[in-house]
Amino acid sequence: MKEVVDSRFFAEHFFSGETETKRKTSRKLRELVRSKKGILPTLVISEVVQFMCEKVGREEANLCYLSLIRSGLKVRDLDQEIAKEAGVLKCRYRGVPMGDCIVAATAIITQAKVLSDDPHFKAMKEIKCTWI
Repeated sequence: MKEVVDSRFFAEHFFSGETETKRKTSRKLRELVRSKKGILPTLVISEVVQFMCEKVGREEANLCYLSLIRSGLKVRDLDQEIAKEAGVLKCRYRGVPMGDCIVAATAIITQAKVLSDDPHFKAMKEIKCTWI
């Protein structure tokens, strides 16, 4: 099944202090690229670039951006259908940030799971989550 990669995955991939976690995220990323089942929402690109910029600077954030778009994950733009579904989810789950609603809506529209350990996704009955 396809998987929509959330920014939490990349936070662990780039910044985890645990060797085992980095090994698992690297393996998962290779698997998603090889199977062509990984989906990268454009919103997640923005979130990852933001936290990279804040943690390690603008130059590293730019390198991270380039690695994301060249990773082999299928980049999925925020389109009208995803925007509508995200709005419905935000209405239903008022405490969930809009960014998470967009990631969840991307999963619904593409019939995919969300790759994240963020508890916001577990609260949404419309999606399934997976983790490393």
